[in-house]
Amino acid sequence: MDVAVLTYSGLPQLDAYDAPLLPALRDLGLDARPVVWDDPTVDFATVRVAVVRNTWDSHLRRNTFVAWATKVGRLTRLYNPADVLRWNTHKDYLRTLEGKGIPITPTVWVEKGGSLDLDALVRERGWDSVVLKPAVSAGALKTHIFPRSEAGAATARATELAAECELLVQPYLTTFETEGERSYIFFDGVLSHAVRRPPTLKSAPRGFADPVTFTPEDREELALAERVLDAMGSTLLYARVDVATDNEGRARLQEVEVTEPSLFLSLDPRAPGRLARAIAAKV
Repeated sequence: MDVAVLTYSGLPQLDAYDAPLLPALRDLGLDARPVVWDDPTVDFATVRVAVVRNTWDSHLRRNTFVAWATKVGRLTRLYNPADVLRWNTHKDYLRTLEGKGIPITPTVWVEKGGSLDLDALVRERGWDSVVLKPAVSAGALKTHIFPRSEAGAATARATELAAECELLVQPYLTTFETEGERSYIFFDGVLSHAVRRPPTLKSAPRGFADPVTFTPEDREELALAERVLDAMGSTLLYARVDVATDNEGRARLQEVEVTEPSLFLSLDPRAPGRLARAIAAKV
């Protein structure tokens, strides 16, 4: 097999956004197939390139996934590489990027087993609402929003979550309700396309309507996305940089997704070919 496009058992034929990648690779003469990442019958030594795409259970078994990636990375060319997957599957990477000058949403970190007085925090920071999220999570799993008036309940929930894992505490960005979030998608460090995810649910974290492509016109915001890639120090096969506007009107990094993000390939007719050619160059 030339290219194993990696997914998980719940989505063996790939997500609809990513499905166009397979015919695009085959059009280049490559034998490309969807492969469930933890299928024990797959011999990755016979695969020329493996590309992580829809491994959407990896956050539920992060240690297993990282160990798998390390092993597979020794058998074939894995993209993105195992060290990048390890780095990106724990949100501590945001703290690293902040240390390199990247503006992220203000974040207070609660260590595993720790606690935090949310009432004192919101009064000190002037936050109207807080978001609690685990450091290893995806799809808003175990993510909670509490208004300032429920700081006591927020403290109890934070203690409960921190008993299991490290925790991030951030102000809720009200612009999620008006602007949504913008995703800048790069292949081999070059912008392929940009996607806007409009809001639909006012009180639910990341409850977005159907995404749509847009032409980036905010040069400062695009420059921020490019700075994020530069700060990572290496050119990756694919990367999605998610940006939102904070409560003071400034663009801030929300996530840099270089493990298994949706790349919204089906929204741009040329995007599958762009990614396929980037992959073909590595076969």
